Amino acid sequence: MTTFAARRTRRAPLLLPVLLAIASLAPSCRRGGGGEAGGGGAPAAPIDPGQALYNSGKYAEALPLLEQSAAQGRTGTLLYEIGYAKGASDAAHVDEKKRLWAEAEPLLAQEVASPGGATLDRYYYLTVINSDQGDGDKVAEYAHQAVNQIEMGPDAGKLGGEDWFRLGRLHEFLNEASESEAAYRRAVSAFRDHPAANPSYQALALAAVGSRDFEARRFKDAAAEFDQALTLSPGLGHVKPYLHGIALLAADRYNDAATAFMKDRDPETMTDAQYGADLARKSQEAGGLEANDTDGVPLESLTGDQLDSRIREAAQAFRDVRAKNSWKPGDPLSAEIVPAQKRFCALLREKLVQDRWLQEFCLREKIADILRR
Repeated sequence: MTTFAARRTRRAPLLLPVLLAIASLAPSCRRGGGGEAGGGGAPAAPIDPGQALYNSGKYAEALPLLEQSAAQGRTGTLLYEIGYAKGASDAAHVDEKKRLWAEAEPLLAQEVASPGGATLDRYYYLTVINSDQGDGDKVAEYAHQAVNQIEMGPDAGKLGGEDWFRLGRLHEFLNEASESEAAYRRAVSAFRDHPAANPSYQALALAAVGSRDFEARRFKDAAAEFDQALTLSPGLGHVKPYLHGIALLAADRYNDAATAFMKDRDPETMTDAQYGADLARKSQEAGGLEANDTDGVPLESLTGDQLDSRIREAAQAFRDVRAKNSWKPGDPLSAEIVPAQKRFCALLREKLVQDRWLQEFCLREKIADILRR
């Protein structure tokens, strides 16, 4: 079993799947990658019905039509899209995708160098291909060119939601966290006025913004953004139920939090999610939680041993008052029990928010029984 101390060091990677979904699941095009000079906001007409299907995320249906177009004239854009569609339709085609992308890369480079060919889509494709091939220098080269020519270019005011989503990813490739966040937020804003043809773009942008709000403890915003992302694309895997549950619990949405936690099937977190669900239910039973401890100290200011010490104190008081009232599982809460349960849950919620784990702490402190029962 992983030790509690080791688990604490894994706090940050819990958010990584949200961001990795952006890199691994996000579709990659909304246009045909034709001759537009920049990444302008007004979508061009699709080249053919296959392009329209691809832009809508219907990759299996788009694939044969894209292949028909490629038979008439191979372009870097078509080869990239065919490779992506094959990989999206069947994981067994990963080698075929790599072969097609390797063939697409020099064609895209030629297209970018041609007059009017330096589009955001092509820069984006080249960045993704070279990232997949492990060529960090080319990743940085193409991502920087896209940012300098498109985001900093004269037509930046015409960029749409999908353009800003793509720029957010390019900034991530460049390890530019604040610039990436700003681009994702602009994507979310643009999508409010003009929803994407493929909702996964909008969903992934919302998930990315939600993860940033989560880290900044803007939990009500994060919970709402995760909600919207799941509504748009429920099966994309971009919002982890465990993190969604924590955000909802921290946003005082206790019943919703319990529901989210119980959807968790990740072996890494599903047991802790059961603890989270019980904590959410007990918080609801207590009539909600406070942001400050009983002495007025903000809970978020408590860390480490300070927080742990208060949890031990609150757990013992909660245990004592239940024993004094002869409380048994299923009994209603007396007026004397409610404040003790409220404080215990509030402190334990802060522990979950900070460390992202509950089970091993509760077992170590021998308080699992008063949380789980």
